[in-house]
Amino acid sequence: MNFDSLSALVIGAFNTDIVGFGFPTLVKQGEIGYGTKLKVGPGGKSRYVGQMLAALLGQGKVAMVGRTTQDPFGLWRPPVDALIEAGVDCSGIRFVRFDKETGWPGITLIAMDEEGKKHTYVVEGVNSELSPDDLLQSDHLFRAVARNKGMLILSMEIPLGTAIFAIQKAHEHNVKVMMDPGGARAGVDVASLVNGDIFLLKPNDDEAEKITGIKIRDNNSAIEAAKKLLSMGPQYVLLTRGKDGAVLASKDGQKLIECPKVGHSETGDATGCGEQSFAAMCASIDRGRDIETAANAAVLAGTLQYYREGVMPITEQDLAAAVK
Repeated sequence: MNFDSLSALVIGAFNTDIVGFGFPTLVKQGEIGYGTKLKVGPGGKSRYVGQMLAALLGQGKVAMVGRTTQDPFGLWRPPVDALIEAGVDCSGIRFVRFDKETGWPGITLIAMDEEGKKHTYVVEGVNSELSPDDLLQSDHLFRAVARNKGMLILSMEIPLGTAIFAIQKAHEHNVKVMMDPGGARAGVDVASLVNGDIFLLKPNDDEAEKITGIKIRDNNSAIEAAKKLLSMGPQYVLLTRGKDGAVLASKDGQKLIECPKVGHSETGDATGCGEQSFAAMCASIDRGRDIETAANAAVLAGTLQYYREGVMPITEQDLAAAVK
């Protein structure tokens, strides 16, 4: 297979989302809730980013590494099929043997009420076993990305030791590391990963609070948190804040980026917005754009995603039309 154009390597989990909608309210223990609609589709933070990157950069530019297993119900198919359809190289996916006790593909169970509030449960399955050995088997992808002066992209939905190994491997290949600290399990010390090997760190408010201990209430406290994150080693920090935009921090200072006015209503769906912002930031940097231009594209892309029904990747044409 030809990897001449490969410039983005994404490492993460392959999940299938099973979402129940229309519950009048989210129930408490012992209660039963009755919804009205069911949706089954592809999930996983990094997998979303991989698909979104391919929509922005085009075919042959993005590859993904992870684990899954071919269960008898076909639950493994939605995330893999979505990547293939988007033009993402899937040669780095390791298919392990199915085991009905512990070896299921990753599943996310989501119950969403009529107001958009939700309960989310993740059954990690074989995602929890993604190992340094899996990454070593994808050394051809690291080498291809290195030849093209590309980037490694990951979130913390993978085991901590594997994330550490991935960053070290990227450093050895002189590949930029773009990290979203979201998806970490309770008790995982994400701060241990935030160091000088990270090119871009993209947390949201909650993730920044957990890493820095700074309570984010407004732009001033967000700037303080971004400055503290930057002092831990990354070259750049983009702290995304939903409807409040983002804070971009670098050695040159901090800049507030406001959300553009692109929607015609006050309501929307925040699902996938953080991943879309991350993908747009990475794509802009891959295209050689300066960091401030990339950060503005990230906030614009996340805002456009908010007003879409479901998670539908933003394209360069969408961004250009919104700017006009």
